[in-house]
Amino acid sequence: MAAEQEIRNMSEDNIFDALMEQYGKAAGESISAMLKTKVEIKAPEKSETLVKDVEYSILEPALFVKSCLTSNAAGNIVMIFRQRDIQAFLNKLMGSDDLPDPDFEFDEVAMSAAGELLNQMVHSAAKSVAEYLENTMDSSDCQLFLSDSGQRLWEIMGEDAACKTTVIRYGMTIGDLMETEFLECISETATDSLMQEITVKKQKEEERAVREEEERNSIQIMDSMPDENGTGLLAAGRIDGTAYRETTQLQPVSIPQGNLGLLMDVPLHVSVEIGKTRRKLKEILSLNNGMVVELDKQADAPVDIIVNGQLIARGEVVVIDDNFGVRISEIVNTKSIIENGDL
Repeated sequence: MAAEQEIRNMSEDNIFDALMEQYGKAAGESISAMLKTKVEIKAPEKSETLVKDVEYSILEPALFVKSCLTSNAAGNIVMIFRQRDIQAFLNKLMGSDDLPDPDFEFDEVAMSAAGELLNQMVHSAAKSVAEYLENTMDSSDCQLFLSDSGQRLWEIMGEDAACKTTVIRYGMTIGDLMETEFLECISETATDSLMQEITVKKQKEEERAVREEEERNSIQIMDSMPDENGTGLLAAGRIDGTAYRETTQLQPVSIPQGNLGLLMDVPLHVSVEIGKTRRKLKEILSLNNGMVVELDKQADAPVDIIVNGQLIARGEVVVIDDNFGVRISEIVNTKSIIENGDL
């Protein structure tokens, strides 16, 4: 409730600043969890400028990380990191506390590992912002570019050089290893899109406040209504002139058959899982065509049929014409899909 009241009293620009702070905090927590090292991303500093005027020479040689907002938002975002900082991330990922090597080269394997790490960070940060805004905003997977390639920032962003951009500067501490910084350049389209979502969020909070106030006023009116002769609204709650409140036992909520019929047409995501395994990062990075990865399930064991993340049945894989299928051999639980609210 306090957070909702705070949002209602904040300007949209201040909410945007809070949003960026939330983005940085979530990104830091995500990286910390993956590296098993405390990575702290400090309060951001915001400025606005033209894309061509963004100053990032202090971060050279740099790594550009481009993503695109999707679902309830649009526009490109490019983060600019020092290459040595990303190398420090990769060292930590491999369990090494070595300082970055000046002669390190970002080959295909290093770029792939960095891309996976930064993908996780960006998606976690976008999810945190979506929760704050109460929408379904997400981010596309990242594209990585080395500044050595000669591409300009506006070319990477897909913007005109004279377009405006919102620049967020974050301070960052990587364990006890180093203190550094990185930039986040938000395109004009992405900034406008986020501001629209902030406006919607603020309107929702204001409407919620009005409803809560109306409910409080309604309760106060009911409580203050006179009952002089015991024949008013409170008469049913009096015995021998003594008022009492009747206790009502709540019954479990059931879904009406009409509504259940509508729910039956809701599409669900069905997947078949043949097995799982865990491998070290160095094993993943060494995968090549033709290599076999052994799963932790016997060849004759039934496969799991998953619906919206829940195990509902087991069966065996079959071939139908040119497609794979699954023959169900055991129903685990289908009712839980409705009971758990996954519809």
